[in-house]
Amino acid sequence: MKKIERVLVSVYDKRGILEFVKNLINEFGVEILSTGGSARLLEKNQIKVIKISDYTQSPEMFDGRVKTLHPRVEGGILFRRNLESDVEDAEKYDIPPIDMVVCNLYQFKEAIEKPGIQLKEALEMIDIGGPTMIRAAAKNFPDVIVVPSPDYYDDLLKELRKNKGAITEKTRLMLAQKVFIIMADYNAAIANYLQTIYSSETTFPKTMIKVFEKVQDCRYGENWDQAAAYYKDNSALHGLHDLKQLGGKEISFNNYLDIDACMQMLLDLGEENHVTAILKHTSPNGMAIDKKNQLKSVHMAFSCDPLSAFGGIWGVNHALTKEVADYIVNKEKIFIEVLMAPSFEPEALEILKTKESMRILEFGDFLEKREAIYKQLELRSTLGGVLIQEYDYKPIIKEWNVVSKRQATLKEKEALIFSYKVSKWAKSNSACFVQTYNNGVYTIGIGAGQQSRVHVVKLAAQKAREFGHQDELKNSIMGTDSFFPFPDGLEAAVNAGAKAIINPGGSIRDDLVIEKANELDCTLIFCGKRVFRH
Repeated sequence: MKKIERVLVSVYDKRGILEFVKNLINEFGVEILSTGGSARLLEKNQIKVIKISDYTQSPEMFDGRVKTLHPRVEGGILFRRNLESDVEDAEKYDIPPIDMVVCNLYQFKEAIEKPGIQLKEALEMIDIGGPTMIRAAAKNFPDVIVVPSPDYYDDLLKELRKNKGAITEKTRLMLAQKVFIIMADYNAAIANYLQTIYSSETTFPKTMIKVFEKVQDCRYGENWDQAAAYYKDNSALHGLHDLKQLGGKEISFNNYLDIDACMQMLLDLGEENHVTAILKHTSPNGMAIDKKNQLKSVHMAFSCDPLSAFGGIWGVNHALTKEVADYIVNKEKIFIEVLMAPSFEPEALEILKTKESMRILEFGDFLEKREAIYKQLELRSTLGGVLIQEYDYKPIIKEWNVVSKRQATLKEKEALIFSYKVSKWAKSNSACFVQTYNNGVYTIGIGAGQQSRVHVVKLAAQKAREFGHQDELKNSIMGTDSFFPFPDGLEAAVNAGAKAIINPGGSIRDDLVIEKANELDCTLIFCGKRVFRH
């Protein structure tokens, strides 16, 4: 392994660079070449450098656009040390070898996220010299070490010390591979940004470029004989990778699907009141809102279907309290796969960690980032491709059209909107019966994933009765995720006890459904927005 002798430093992100360069000089006696701002920073800190303009005998040009695009730089990186003709050319043209390139790029992605950034400004943040150098070094990794991020400084110093100033080929290859991933992500960001400028009339560009980075392997996929892993989208500002695990087993493939559904339910229901979402297989089996008390919200959500809550995914939208932790672990002794909250009271966390297998996730201020989260498009895989759509994040009530003779009270209206939001997150076809109390509203029966509207209504009512909510069905509220194709679905809901129902309307038989609602003295709301979830 060859020792390093000459290092080129040209970094935009200057974290840790002073300490790294000082160690390279003091411990390994290397010569430092440097550009522009990097050279000024090093010199300011009494570090001896050779400026690139002196090294190439060519000034930096065009306001710094051209600094390192020179044969003495690129040739010093690219020439093959074991190829006689390359060595002869290097000697002939006075091109000394450059053994290490420490370079990271202009932060283009961060720049275009700034409010009001103009195209002219964005173009200046497209790095040219940096990508050229790191690609050259990566291509010639058997002879040149490329360092594309401050994240590698400490590990490289350890390896240099271990190998007396040299780096193994395995590490060189790893760093080279990282460069091409960085470049793929960087180029994707530029290409996608420019498409938004020049194809601004469409949400869906002709070409969509994505780079995904593995976060973790899963023990298995949806089933035991399937391999799986979770990857984050490098273009997404926020995602499930932001959640912090505080306890429990590793997160599984199915956990990730349920966590995603739970987070989106909490995003939909807001931060003002105490919201509890309990779900299984990405569909809610109990939800509640309480205006004052988190424990009451948790209790009411659990009461909907305590059987299905076993092994479920639970989420709350405020800091989880000690009394809620005590209720879950000690009083009800509920087995929970994943428990999610923005934060946890210290005493609550102490109680929860006694359940060693329960995954405890802290999501911080995630709910405050709704707008940024939903700037992304939703991707769903198919055989050989993906389907892409906007997330279903727009207001759930497009219009408030009371089509029945019976009107809705203000309290009923709040409950109707809640029931419709729960229906949105249950797999289609869905139906949700809810009931109100002094400070809130809660689910009493949820049906999901049925092939017909009438059957899902009957299923939701049946589950309400099964878990002791038969009295609460009387004068209940029901939401269903699409129109009634026939009056029988509405009739089944009213027969179960519903006094007010919400759906989008839009059936060719809406007039018959309205007629049935009036005949049964039931409030019927058409809200104009379907909320299917396949």
